[in-house]
Amino acid sequence: MKRYFLPLCLLFLSASAFAQQVSDVLRYSYLRPGGTARSLGAGGAFGALGADFGSLSQNPAGLAMYRTNELVITPSLKFAKSEASLAGAGNGVSNDDKSAFGFDNYGLVFNTTPSSKKWKTFNVGIGVNRQNNYSQAIFYDGQAQGSIVNGFFANARNIVNKGGSEDDFDPFQERLAFDAGGIYFQDQDLSYDFINTPDALVNRTQKVTTYGKMDEMVISFAGNYDEKLMVGATVGVPFVNYRIEGEYREIDEAGLVEYFDDLTYTEYLKTSGVGVNLKLGVNYKVNQMLRVGAAFHTPTRLSLTDSYSNTLTYSYTDNNGPVTSDPQLSPTGTSDYRLRTPWRAIASAAFLIKKSGFISADVEWVDYGANAFNFTANGSTADNEIYERQINNAVSSVYKQAMNIRAGGELVINNFRLRAGVNLLGKPEKNEDGFNVAYTAGAGVRGESFYLDLGWRRYMGKGSVSPYAGAPVATTDNVSSDVLMTLGFKF
Repeated sequence: MKRYFLPLCLLFLSASAFAQQVSDVLRYSYLRPGGTARSLGAGGAFGALGADFGSLSQNPAGLAMYRTNELVITPSLKFAKSEASLAGAGNGVSNDDKSAFGFDNYGLVFNTTPSSKKWKTFNVGIGVNRQNNYSQAIFYDGQAQGSIVNGFFANARNIVNKGGSEDDFDPFQERLAFDAGGIYFQDQDLSYDFINTPDALVNRTQKVTTYGKMDEMVISFAGNYDEKLMVGATVGVPFVNYRIEGEYREIDEAGLVEYFDDLTYTEYLKTSGVGVNLKLGVNYKVNQMLRVGAAFHTPTRLSLTDSYSNTLTYSYTDNNGPVTSDPQLSPTGTSDYRLRTPWRAIASAAFLIKKSGFISADVEWVDYGANAFNFTANGSTADNEIYERQINNAVSSVYKQAMNIRAGGELVINNFRLRAGVNLLGKPEKNEDGFNVAYTAGAGVRGESFYLDLGWRRYMGKGSVSPYAGAPVATTDNVSSDVLMTLGFKF
C-alpha cells in the first residue's frame, strides 16, 4: 500500500500561539545572583555588611559603608555540566556541558560627606549586577514508547471531526507534521504511520541548549547616620535576554512501525524584555562586633516579548522507496506580555571578629506561587483572558513559599583575604522539600587604592526535560561552576 498526503495549499500569513509555560516564572524569580567576587566567595551574605557593590541588589543600605569613590568590574566564566537519563531498561546516562564568558558586575560608587554632623556619608552607586545566567546544555539518548506524532495526529483528528480541514491545523505542530508527511489522508480518512502502533518502542534523543542572562542595572542611594544607622534604596532595572534551542529526534531502528523511519523536530524561543523594581534596606550597628540588617524588594514588573518557531523533517519508506521531506518551517510567532514576580524580604546579621574577619548570614523569604502573568495589558481577548487565569492558577498551585539562606565568612591575614560560604536555596515546588545547595570560596588582596578578588561557586541541583506534553521525562543532575574575578579601584 502506498501512503500519501495532500500537498501544501496555503501560505500562512499569521499565526497565534501561547508560548508561555508555568515553569517560565522561575527563570525570572529563582535567582542565583552574581555581583562581585568578594560577595560570591563569602556566600553572597553581605546584607548586614555592605561596602560591596553586590549588596546594592540585596540590601542597598550597604552602600552607605563606602568611604571612597570606587570603580569595580567583574569578568566571569560559567561552566555548566548535566547528566541526563531516560527511564527504562537499557537507557544509560548522557553528559553534556557548556561554558560562557561574561561580566557579572561593573559599577561606580560616588562618596560624599554631608555638611550635617550626624550624617557621615551620602553615597550614590550606579552599575550592573548579574541576577541569573541561563547558559546550559542537556542531552539524552534512549528508548521509550510513543511518538510526538501521536499528539499531532490527535489534535488534527479532533479538528477534522469537527468539520475543519488541514487549513485549521496549528502551524507550529500538526500542520508541520501534515506538510512533512507525518500525517496524511488515506482513502479520505486522516491517518498516520503510528495508527496501529501508537506505543511502539522507538529510539529518541533530545538536545536542549539555553543561552542568555538577566542583568540588573542599579541606581542606588544610601546614607550613614551617626555611624549607627544606614539606610538605602535601589531602583533596579533588570534586562532579560534568554534563548533556547531544542532538537528532538525519533528513529525506528528496530522497524516496529510500518513506513516510519525517523523524524527531527526543532524548537526555537527567544525572550527579551525589561523591568523595574524598588529595593529598600536598613542596617544597624549594634556595637563594634554585631550588625543587623533588613531589606524589602518590591515585585519586579517585567515587560517581555517572545519570538518562537518550529521545524519538522520526516522520513518514511513506502512501496516507492525511502522519502525524506524538506524541512517544514512554521511561521515566526511573537507574543508580548507582562510578568510580576514576588515580593522578597531579607533579614541579615554579621559578626565582626575584631580585625580578623567576619561571619555573616542572610535569610530571604519569597513566595514563588505569587508570580503572575498578564496577557491582557496590550489588549484583551477571550482567549488570552482564559489562558491568563489558567496559567496563574497553575502557578499558585505548583509553587510555594520558600526560604533562601546565604552564609559565609572572611578571614583577614594582613592584606590577604580568604573566604568561604554556602547557599541553601529552598525548592519552589510544592511537591518538593529541602534545598538546592551551592558552595562558594574565594580569596583576595587589598591595597590602599586597588583590590583584586577571586570567587568561585559550585551549584548542584536536579531537574527534568521533556520534548512534548505526555512524553517520557528525562531526569537531569546539573552542576555549574561560576568563576569571578573582580578588579576594584579607589579614588
